[in-house]
Parts: sequence; C-alpha cells; structure tokens
Amino acid sequence: MNTIESFVAQMAAVNALVPREFRSGRESRRVAQPIFTRRVVTIAGIKTVKTRFLPVSHEGYGNESYVDKLELLGKTRAEFISRKLKGIERRAHMGIFREMVERKSGGGWQQFFTTKFDKECTIPDNLCIACWNCSLFGGLDTDRNMATFSRIRFFDTYSIEAAEDCIAMEGTEEGMGIGNQVYEDVNKARGRETYHLYEYVKAGTRFPFITIIESPTLLDVAGYLHAVRRADEHGYGKYSANHGKFDTRFLVVATGYPRFSVLDMLQWADEGTLESRFAKREVYFDDLNGSVALFGDEVEALAGKLAEAFDEYYRALG
Repeated sequence: MNTIESFVAQMAAVNALVPREFRSGRESRRVAQPIFTRRVVTIAGIKTVKTRFLPVSHEGYGNESYVDKLELLGKTRAEFISRKLKGIERRAHMGIFREMVERKSGGGWQQFFTTKFDKECTIPDNLCIACWNCSLFGGLDTDRNMATFSRIRFFDTYSIEAAEDCIAMEGTEEGMGIGNQVYEDVNKARGRETYHLYEYVKAGTRFPFITIIESPTLLDVAGYLHAVRRADEHGYGKYSANHGKFDTRFLVVATGYPRFSVLDMLQWADEGTLESRFAKREVYFDDLNGSVALFGDEVEALAGKLAEAFDEYYRALG
C-alpha cells in the first residue's frame, strides 16, 4: 500500500455525508449526519498575494480603510482573519459542488438539491443543512431553528513580511490607494470628496496557513484543495471582485493534529527555514493511528481524486 492509499484508508466512508431523516411531529426533513470518527486531517501551506489585497475587518475612518495589523514576534504584520478565509472558500466549494451536480445529473442543481436535501441551498441566508457543503462548513436553518456544526477549522494568519515592507500606506513609497466611492446614482459628480483612500497589502506578500478538517472523508479533503484554488482566483478581503487574488502552495496534507502552529511557521520563515522543513519532512503530527503525511506531487495526486470521490457520493445519495 503506497502513501496515498494509506492516507485514503484513514478517511471516513462517504456514506457519512448522506443526510439522515429527522422527524419533528408530523414533519420530516433531511439533516446532515453528526460525524464523530475522532480523526482529523491537517492542511498547511503558504498563500502568496498576486494583486492588491485589502484585509479589513473593522470600520474605517470617513472615506478611508486601513489594513488589519498586529504586533507579533517582533514585527508589525498584516493580519488575515479566519472568517474571511472561511466565507470565500465556502462559496468556492459550493460553486464546485453545483457544477459537479449538473455534470452528473444533466440538469440544474436547484432541482437536485430540492430532491436530495429538501430545498435549494443558498449561502448564507437559506442553507439546507443537509448537503455536503453544510456538513463540512456547518449551517443554520432559522425557519426550523436547527443547525449543523462545522467540521472545518480555520486559523487567523499573519504576513511573513513586516508591515512597513508589505503594506502600501501613508508614508510609504506607494502611498494609499485611491478609488471612487460607489453610488447608485451614476450621474453624481465625482471629485476629491468622493474618493475612497485605502491601504493595501502588496503583491508578493506571504501568509502561512493551517486548516483542520474533523472526521474527514476523501471528498472533503480533495474538495477543499480545489475550493482553495478557486477562491484564490475569486479573491479574498474587501473589494474581492477586483482585488485579493492569491497563489496557494500546499506544503503538506496529513492525518492528525499538527505539532506546530501558524506562529511556528512565521518563526521558521523569519529564520529562513520554513519551506526547507517541509521539503525535508521535518514536521510532525499527533495521530494515534500513525500519521500519514503527503507532500509535493502527492498532494496534487490526492486532489486529482475529486471526481471519483464525488461519483461515490452521488451514488450514495441514491
């Protein structure tokens, strides 16, 4: 059994993603199963900014926006909060899910979702809490006061580079970015008073990241790898339609909990040993069953199993 086969063997069966019937009085509906296999998968890597990136999670001042920053390990760094990661990657994941449904069913995803999950699943206001996306990312159905817990865990991350080197802001050579504020009235006169000033993280800035998937199936892991790549092209952060594009390099996908954190990855980067530690496989994971770690081309081979994993899920739904 090779390394990839050993990894797949530790995944939960895809049947765990088939929703269960839940009855309340005379009403019956489908709900994602609670999955507790006591196993996890860790995905770690580096996200590199390709275009201007605006990680903003707070109110600005008047017509100005400022990048989130934090003093950490002797540097002021740009901060990329996990909520921004999860929101964009969930939408990218759902986009892939719908496309694969339509390719398999030959029809629209809406009818398939209504048949298999009781209703169309729309992020974030009308979740079905029964589909693969809701099983992985969690969901809340306010109409029935029901919820499913998320099985995917994101962590805040921070720039390897110092803020003065990676953020265009007042006092730097680039200065703050300038754009027009958005108005519904397209005839409104544009001028200095309608400008929007914003700081941004510059291309080339690197953010190490760790994501953990609990009770994982092969479909969960392969689907997540593809969702990240799609999210990279959509864009993260404020004004993501035109900004916040990334290139992601997955350094490792492994069973078990990591014995390192984002802070350790930042420290290794400052020491110049981050990528070499992964290249030499000098990172470790806690897994009572014996951790199986995939690196480099092995990660890409695992991502290539998405279609077969989805086919199995599609058949399991009946």
